Formats: sequence, C-alpha cells, structure tokens
Amino acid sequence: MDGTLAALSALGPYFAVDRYEPDKDWRPLSALLAPGPLESRVEHTSRALGLEGSADDVRVAASTVALGLFSQLVSPVLGATATATTPPAITLDSMWWRAAASGPWALAVDRLGGSDTLGTALTGAVAPLVERFAEGFSLSRTVLWGNAASAVFGSVAALHRAGAERTSQAAVLALDALRREPLLGHGEIVDRHFVRTSCCLYYRVPGGGYCGDCVLAQP
Repeated sequence: MDGTLAALSALGPYFAVDRYEPDKDWRPLSALLAPGPLESRVEHTSRALGLEGSADDVRVAASTVALGLFSQLVSPVLGATATATTPPAITLDSMWWRAAASGPWALAVDRLGGSDTLGTALTGAVAPLVERFAEGFSLSRTVLWGNAASAVFGSVAALHRAGAERTSQAAVLALDALRREPLLGHGEIVDRHFVRTSCCLYYRVPGGGYCGDCVLAQP
C-alpha cells in the first residue's frame, strides 16, 4: 500500500491519502452522514468565502465543500490509474477522516481496492454524501452530481498538468463513467473539453465567477 500512497501524494493534495492506523483522531467516513461535521465545515467555508449566511449562501458554501470532498474521493482512483499503482478502496467503510483547520480534508484508507474502483467510489462514497448534502443543505441533486462529474474531469486535468505518464488511461475511465449512472446526463464533451450540465454556484461568491467547465460559461 505504501507505494500507492507515495505515488498519489506526489500528485498533489487532492490525490493524497494516508494509511489508516488506529488513532483517536480518525473517524470513519460514514460519520460525515451524521449531523455536525459537515455543518461545521460549511459554516467555516461560508465565512472564508465572505458569504453572509443566508439560506442561499449556505447552499453555495455547501456546494463548494461537496465539490472539494468529491474531488478527494475520486482523484486517488484516477491518480492510481495514471501512475500504474493499485488504487485504494474508496467507500464509507474503508476511508477515514479527521478534522483539518483548512484546505483539503485529511483522509486515510485501510486497504486497496479491486476492479471498477471509480464506480465503487461514486456509488459507495459519493452517492450517500450526495444524499447527505441534498437533505442537509437543500442542495439540488443535479448540482451535486454535476459536482461529482466536475471532480472526475478536474482530476484528469490535474493529472495532465502534473505530467502523469498514464493520464490517457485515467481519461478513458472518466469518459466511461460519464456514459453510465450515476454521472450519465451530468456532463458532456464539447470540442474535447468537459462541460457540466449544471452550475456549482461558485459565481455567487463575492469576486467569484464561472468555472471553466460551467454550463453558464459556454458561448
């Protein structure tokens, strides 16, 4: 496992995961489904973004948190593919988290994965979190699954910028995922670039703007 984790860490913070070791600070990823941790993170993010705390502002902050977390859940799988290492298992039961003051979540895994690890990450980790964000923050599931699709293709773009040797194979995985549930219908390839079919709401952040893959930014 150490070889995989070292290769992922070299790609950047959204690909990095630690090896889980029993420690009082680590909590199972499934704990994020309970009230408390996500609310605290969304509140912190709202303040950091300069939002005022209205119901709409909470949704913007929650979408931003969701996009970042989803990126950390799918990127290790794509990063492992691009570095020819065995991907970690990304599920609610195999991943752990602990509080971080800012920046990406501190995540750990306790085992490596098997086949269809991107599909497993989407259905076994992202899907229940989509429901949690939707129900806890009144966020559209269309926006949330758009965030997941954006996270997948954002990871591929990051691998390309990092010069990962097998980025093209990670791109094949991403394209295959886009053709199937749960990402089906949440994005498309236009002129060789991914474009999502929804907006993550970041344009509502003071000084924000549209992301490069946003449907609202297209000509």
